[in-house]
Amino acid sequence: MSLQQDRTPSPAPGGDPGDAGAHPSEQEHAAWSRVRRTATGMGHHAAKNALAAARKAAEDDSLIGRDAFLARAVAEEWERITDTLADHAGTYDPADDPFVQGELAARAHREETAVHDH
Repeated sequence: MSLQQDRTPSPAPGGDPGDAGAHPSEQEHAAWSRVRRTATGMGHHAAKNALAAARKAAEDDSLIGRDAFLARAVAEEWERITDTLADHAGTYDPADDPFVQGELAARAHREETAVHDH
């Protein structure tokens, strides 16, 4: 299974394993956002190079706890973006990324629901 295929967040190191189905943490969202900003304007070849570097970082045995967790989140996002770019000849733009747009719509829905619940 690729990193991208299992996008269900794992509990953070030291977290409750029962939280595995919870929404991604703010740190994961921040890591993904950093990757997306970096990837914006990149073509497939450049994204593949960034993915290779991210995978290498994620496999670094000296990373532990939260650092290892976030390094894996970064590698997962680079893999997802690289897979997205493999299907078209253009450059990456989060505005054209169906996953990002779905994530934004879900967040807006959660926020709207939270406002109506209070």
